[in-house]
Parts: sequence; structure tokens; C-alpha cells
Amino acid sequence: MHASEISTGITQIASGSFRLVAPSQFPIRIGIAGSGTVVAVGSSVTSLAPGDAVYGLFFKHGIFPPPVCGFVSDYVVVPADVLLPKPEGVSFEEAAALTGSVVTVYQCVKRWLELTGQEGKGVEALQGKTAFVTGALSAVGSVAVQALKNVYGMRVVATVSTAKMGLVEGELPGVVDQLVDYQKEDVVVAVGRGKVDLVFSSQWDPGMVGLFPLANPETGAVVSIASVPSAETLRKMLGDTRIPFQGLVLWLSKLANMWYRWKLRGTNVKQDFISGNPGNREDLVASGKWVSSRKVKAVMTVVNLDDIEAVRKGCGHVFTGKGGLGKLVIKLV
Repeated sequence: MHASEISTGITQIASGSFRLVAPSQFPIRIGIAGSGTVVAVGSSVTSLAPGDAVYGLFFKHGIFPPPVCGFVSDYVVVPADVLLPKPEGVSFEEAAALTGSVVTVYQCVKRWLELTGQEGKGVEALQGKTAFVTGALSAVGSVAVQALKNVYGMRVVATVSTAKMGLVEGELPGVVDQLVDYQKEDVVVAVGRGKVDLVFSSQWDPGMVGLFPLANPETGAVVSIASVPSAETLRKMLGDTRIPFQGLVLWLSKLANMWYRWKLRGTNVKQDFISGNPGNREDLVASGKWVSSRKVKAVMTVVNLDDIEAVRKGCGHVFTGKGGLGKLVIKLV
């Protein structure tokens, strides 16, 4: 294995914040996505062969990735259908950084089209429209702004913190049309009420309702990867996983989504949460074309596994969602 990206959830499990695994399963092997070279394939695998350079994830769907099979390992067993060939010209580090984000953004745009009655349409439905993205230099936000600009031809408005205002053009040249410092500016005032067609929330905000006024009240939609999912979506995310007080959690999910609907009363704005499902092979392959065509490039922080202090610091940034730049990638070789 050459490189692996790290998610917030797995760092929380590894730190002991989420008691979802038995002590006998520690230490946790972290890294939900990665890249490397195939050394062996199962007897039924025909799409890959030893020596192939690949990238992908090791799980298909679920809020909590399996804790016993992380990419930060010398060897890892991965289902063939969640791997893609690594394109020439794309480094192992960049491929590892992009895997989960590209398919999630692809599915968010797909859901936006469904919510607005434009299912099956593509570039023609979005070209020239306005998208708002939180966290332009976050792991998923950085992919979202590039895809919305470079693939769909949208006007892109995005936020970053004060400390990162000067970094955006260097990391994402020509991508963001309007940049807002969310720490110093009122985002709704800066962007304008009802001026946005697609509101894409990539950073955790339990309320999220502060972004609702941005959406066009007649044709807009809000898609989030970091808010409270509907009870139906949460059941799919949990799969066979049982969590303490699961009935209460589902009830609170229903209550939160009732609140969302109440806050959107009087408008035609649609809202939904997307968890991202790399197990949808069609979507995974389609989003992989963004990587191979270089429509999106990774904003990432790369650390070597043998630099334990750098790994700890990077995982701390992932855990808190503050201070990091793009996706954290741990390089093994």
C-alpha cells in the first residue's frame, strides 16, 4: 500500500471517543481509502491483476467503516468493485486523497438534480447557475468547488476561515468566483438572499438552517454531507451496526428533519443529506472520470507514517475539523 486518506469517523473510533468496537479489536487499523499496487486477486476477480496500480475504498456504505481493515497497512484485502485503475499522471497520494470525495460530490449533484425535478440531466442543467460551498479548502469542499466549476460550469461561491483566505487561489486557481470569510462576514449578506441554486454544505452544522436563506426560494435546493440525516437514510447508513439508544437517535433524527422542513416553510426549497455510497459502481466509475480527466485535483496534506508526531497532528486536525488543509494522506512508502 502506498498511501491512505483518513476520515473523521475512524480517528474518533481509534481515539476511543466512539465505543463501537471490542477491546480485542484494538489497535484500530486506520485509513478508509487508499492507493497501491495489487499483489494478488481472488479466483473470481477478472477486472484486476497483480501489478495493477489502483485506488479506492474498502467499504461500500455505512456510517461507521469496518474497524478491522484499514489502508494504513502493508497489505489490505479490498473488494474489487470498490477499486478503480489509477490513471497515469496521478500520484498514489493524490488518488488516495480523491477517492471518497469525488463519488460523494458526484452523488450530491445527482441528488440535487433529483430534488429539482431534473433527474438524468447533466451539465446543461447546471451550467451558468450559482453554487455555494462551505469550506473551499476542506477535503470534500475542495473537490466540490472544482467539480461544480470545471465539470458543470457553475458560478462558485465558497467560504473559508480568515487564516485560509490567502491560500485559496494558490491551491484552486481560477475556481472560486466569490470567496467569503465566514469568520468576519455575514455569509447571507455577502452572498445575497435567494441568489443560490445549489447550496452544498460540507462542514458539520447541526442546524444548517443558517444557509437556507441563500437558496432560491422557488428553484433552489440544499444538499449536505454534514448535518442530521433523515431516519430512513440513517437506517441505511447504520446497516447492521447497533449503537446505544438507537431508537432515541432515530427519533431525534426525525425531529431534526421536521425542524428543517419547518424552517423552509413558505418556500419550494428542497433539502437532503447525502452520506456517500462508493458501493454504487456506476457512480464510482463516473466520478473516477473526473480524476482521470484532471477536472479535479487533490488539496491534501501528506505525512509519512514513520513521522508519528506529524501523523498525530494531522489526525488531530481531522478529528476537530480545524486547522488542516484538504485531505490528510498518510504515505507508507
